[in-house]
Amino acid sequence: MITHAQRNVGQAGASASAGPACIDKWSLIEALTHAAESFGIGHRQLGVLRTLITFHPQRFWPVTADRLIVYPSNRTLCDRLGGMPDSTLRRHLRALVSAGLITRSASSNGKRYRRGKGANEIAFGIDLAPLIRLTAKIRQAAQTAQDQAEALAAQRARLLALLKELKAQDAAPHTSFLADLARAMRRKLGLNEILDLIGQAIARLSAVLKKASSTMEMNASDSQNERHKEQQERKKTDGAEDITLHEINALCREKATLFPDPMHQWTDVTRTAAIVAPMIGIAESAFENARRSIGSVPAAILVLYILEILPKVERPGAYLHYLVSHKDGLSEAVTALRQMYLSDDNSENQYYSDA
Repeated sequence: MITHAQRNVGQAGASASAGPACIDKWSLIEALTHAAESFGIGHRQLGVLRTLITFHPQRFWPVTADRLIVYPSNRTLCDRLGGMPDSTLRRHLRALVSAGLITRSASSNGKRYRRGKGANEIAFGIDLAPLIRLTAKIRQAAQTAQDQAEALAAQRARLLALLKELKAQDAAPHTSFLADLARAMRRKLGLNEILDLIGQAIARLSAVLKKASSTMEMNASDSQNERHKEQQERKKTDGAEDITLHEINALCREKATLFPDPMHQWTDVTRTAAIVAPMIGIAESAFENARRSIGSVPAAILVLYILEILPKVERPGAYLHYLVSHKDGLSEAVTALRQMYLSDDNSENQYYSDA
């Protein structure tokens, strides 16, 4: 995570020693650690840069500084880097120069040294001042890298949830895909690769749901029993008994992006919610507790509602528990869904009338 210190790199120091407009060099290097890929450097170049920074005595650097010269010899640097070969050190220094993070001020004999003091000082060595000038860029790149890492982790968790759900279905038709997916998950996947795999998994789950729905429609007796059960479930909805399947399909637009096929029966709603719940961070036990408390259909409606407002929900599982325990939780969720729909530019669509 980006720390509080990182977010404040380049801002005024809090202590008197930092001064009114200074940069904490260690917070800056920590931010650069997250942003390294953006500057085309790796952990070895970062190690060399950290070592160079230790040769500057001040922790807080004035933002107006135009020169921050350090002048250790290559031998000294190699010793402090645990005996790094001189040729390797030179290669890493060239990479840092190419990245624009340092510059070199060479003397006539190629040595690094300082002579004189104050206005008469002459220093030849490695200049760290470019780090100050790049502070804003480093901070932005670090934040971007952190956001991308969080997005990647979230989508990877979503893919794992889909994989688990697909395995729970009839896995025979998906054996080859599951094997390929398991091998892919052992690699370091990029975001686009993960999203592509998610699309494939969703398509397969959608086909499973569609097949299950068709099978149920062919069994009239079972359907009648199921409808009776669903009616009993819907009696527990605390004032939202009037919501229809047509409404659910119209109101739950985020669900439609994941599973485009409409839900034809209430069992489709509960089955879809069971797949969505782990994808959005709701534990299986939390969803099961909600089903036991208010019924399968109401719990499913709440999960689909949370999916609609997911960007605004920090802890989906905790919010589901709140809605379940709140007397008017379901009614409020249904009302909110309707209001969100009506606030859309296409509010003239009469979702509340059965097709």
